[in-house]
Amino acid sequence: MKYAPIDTTTHMRRLTVEDADWADLSTKDAKRLATLVITARRFEEKILFLDKRGLVHGPAHSSLGQEAGAAGCLAALPLNTMMNGSHRAHHQVVAKAVNALYTDNFDPSAGSRLRDEMRAEIRMMMHEILGLQDGWTGGRGGSMHLRREALGVMGTNAIVAGGLPIACGHAFAEKARGGDRLTVSFFGDGAIHQGTTHEAMHLAALYRLPMLFFCENNGYAVSTSVEQSTYETNLNTRPLAHGIESLHVDGMDPLAVWLATRWAEDHIRTKGGPAFVQADVYRYYHQSSPIPGSAFGYRSKEEEDAWRARSPWEYLCERLTAHGTVSQQELDAIDAAVSEAMDHAAQSCTEGKGSGMHIPEALWPVPATVDDHLVSDMSEFAGQRAAEPEDFAPGDMREMSFIEAIPATMGAAMAQDPNVVLFGEDVANMGGGTVGATRGLSRFFGTQIINTPITENGFCGLAVGAAMSGMRPIVELMYSDFFLVAADQLFNQAGKIRHLFNGTAQVPLVLRCRLPGLEGYGSQHSMDPTSVFSLFPGWHILAPSNAFDYVGLMNAALRCNDPVLVIEPQALHGRKCPVPADLDYHIPIGRARRVSEGRDLTLLASLGMADPCADLATRMGLSADVIDLRSLSQRDVDYDLIGQSVRKTGRVAVIEQTTRGASFGAFLVDEIQRRFFDHLDQPVKRVTGGWAPPTVSRVLERAALAGEAEIEAALQEMVRDSALRRPSHGNGVRSC
Repeated sequence: MKYAPIDTTTHMRRLTVEDADWADLSTKDAKRLATLVITARRFEEKILFLDKRGLVHGPAHSSLGQEAGAAGCLAALPLNTMMNGSHRAHHQVVAKAVNALYTDNFDPSAGSRLRDEMRAEIRMMMHEILGLQDGWTGGRGGSMHLRREALGVMGTNAIVAGGLPIACGHAFAEKARGGDRLTVSFFGDGAIHQGTTHEAMHLAALYRLPMLFFCENNGYAVSTSVEQSTYETNLNTRPLAHGIESLHVDGMDPLAVWLATRWAEDHIRTKGGPAFVQADVYRYYHQSSPIPGSAFGYRSKEEEDAWRARSPWEYLCERLTAHGTVSQQELDAIDAAVSEAMDHAAQSCTEGKGSGMHIPEALWPVPATVDDHLVSDMSEFAGQRAAEPEDFAPGDMREMSFIEAIPATMGAAMAQDPNVVLFGEDVANMGGGTVGATRGLSRFFGTQIINTPITENGFCGLAVGAAMSGMRPIVELMYSDFFLVAADQLFNQAGKIRHLFNGTAQVPLVLRCRLPGLEGYGSQHSMDPTSVFSLFPGWHILAPSNAFDYVGLMNAALRCNDPVLVIEPQALHGRKCPVPADLDYHIPIGRARRVSEGRDLTLLASLGMADPCADLATRMGLSADVIDLRSLSQRDVDYDLIGQSVRKTGRVAVIEQTTRGASFGAFLVDEIQRRFFDHLDQPVKRVTGGWAPPTVSRVLERAALAGEAEIEAALQEMVRDSALRRPSHGNGVRSC
């Protein structure tokens, strides 16, 4: 038996600074570096000052001690670099804001103040952290969710590692458009163990994205040390596994970080792929309080003292003056200018002194604005053609199946707009993906159709970032249940971003989910996602029941500036319907359709249940208003049409194929009874499957989901309860 080492061309190396490196640092670069380091420190000190007085609502994750990492990195990058970070991001964001406004002719040591633009942004950032209306996003983001796109701050994130795939999306969009901006994403040692981090690194390497992964290793995830978190404590092994070159540096040395970042930028631009830098830093205080970690027993005072003795600002001053690069007088002047900006910012949002210091009432947001910017105002649809089947002459229509409508609609959108990009597993393979949903779209492969690995959280997050950067991504999830794997990116990120950032960001993302129905895929491939998505008000949910509706609703989804879920029932794939030849129309979000008209019952259905309800009512001789809801998010339900019907019939049933626990109908029933109680002659009835999810067994699957027998039993019960006379007439004109 013989063993041989496995060679790799991916390097992980340690960078150490030599005296000559300090000598080579120009005065101009040194002053920029010094400005960013002291800005990060003084800003954080001021936040802790306000926090001690109870003026910071919520956590204030201090980064005092870590300032050399962010400052050294950002000082080395171009002004137009995009960045995001995690919950401990004050130092990163304020350094980025100042650097973005740092002009070539600016000398921070020449005057007593920073540039007015810098002072204004520092003030607004401080207002944001305090939750005030003059903050960057109206105070909604607070300390952990900071965004200022004009300065390249794309949005920090309170979910550990949550911002990494989003950063991949920003980088993807930049590369797709032929731009030259880099993206840097900051995260900590705790995030390195998250699967999301590895999915992001995997995708960045696979797609050769212009992105810097910057890991600030402060040694602790709250109180859990790196040694307690992982057997392999060399964190640079993580990017190595993904084929990403990396450096490990002393993060308390601003020049070491600056040099490492210069290497990273050169590597990204010359090698055409991502880079990784790990900087060893130290936070002086506990997770989110102005108290040292030793007070909680997970660190020793000796350890804290040793790290404090290596304070980045003092070390930087000593090295710069020793080499004559910048004088102590100039460094003091920079410190004074920065300190003045911090004092000015704090004074602008407080009144009083000592224990009497408080925030003036006039600075708080208006409570009535709490629901503003949950979703788009739909102005993007102005001037667009909305249509229903009756708006077209028969000669303008052609027969099309549901499965044919899917690639036809996406292909038309891709041909018209290069920003429409499809991500998904196998979408470019097998001549049309796993079920033919991309058939005929091979001409878009590589630019607008992107095969993904099985990394749902990663590629959904990448799509979120791409959408925030102006693209219109479509994400195909092979089966609906897989949204649970990507829940953070879909719900915490995509569904909340517009509101969280007060309308300064939007996520025009379309998520396509296949719903198998009675296909034998079992309980982990058959969940109706409607009820879960309806919990998040940032999402729209569209439920097409035929090819005409698919085209119109998908066109609406692709134009909407919010995230939209489009459900694609596999049982409908082969069903045909007349569709306009040009596909150039949309069905407005929030508009239901009366499938058949009657006077005695109102049946609310969607997806594959609308037509069966109408057929069954006809066979039973019942005069029923059958309404295909089409829009299922709680804010979008067409209560105008429902109300017209309820006032006429007084009897309502909500009919879903799905299981009882996954039913959206509970929300709908509650709202109908609140809105139309006086018009109801009996309680609203719900028709669903059983409590158990469908399993692979044919008979148990059928027993778990609602079908014709359950609908008929419910209608008969409604008839008995109402003593209805069965009319002899039909149900009126039906759509396809």
